[in-house]
Amino acid sequence: VTVIPPLTVLVYMKDSQLVAHCLEMDFCTSGRSRDRVVTSLYNLIRARIQSAIAKNAQINLFRQAPLHYWKRLEQAELIKGCQIDLGREAVATKFHSQKIDVREFDCC
Repeated sequence: VTVIPPLTVLVYMKDSQLVAHCLEMDFCTSGRSRDRVVTSLYNLIRARIQSAIAKNAQINLFRQAPLHYWKRLEQAELIKGCQIDLGREAVATKFHSQKIDVREFDCC
């Protein structure tokens, strides 16, 4: 059974675009609207986890973002905590929980 740790999402500006960056998985989405980039990132996280389940490759899910992003987190403001619902198939197969805890921080 795979335990998914709480995830950290850092939202910041880069090249006139908002970026939502999952620091534990080191991937991000970008755009002009905070709600859209965060929603897109959550959909990407869900898709990556479901793909890992299908390929039995959960061990490949996590790759830490570079240190400078974690340092930016020290000056960021916690916006909210929420959960990403993985769906029932996650519970029935490989994961301890149907939901992943997420903490969103704003660095803009």
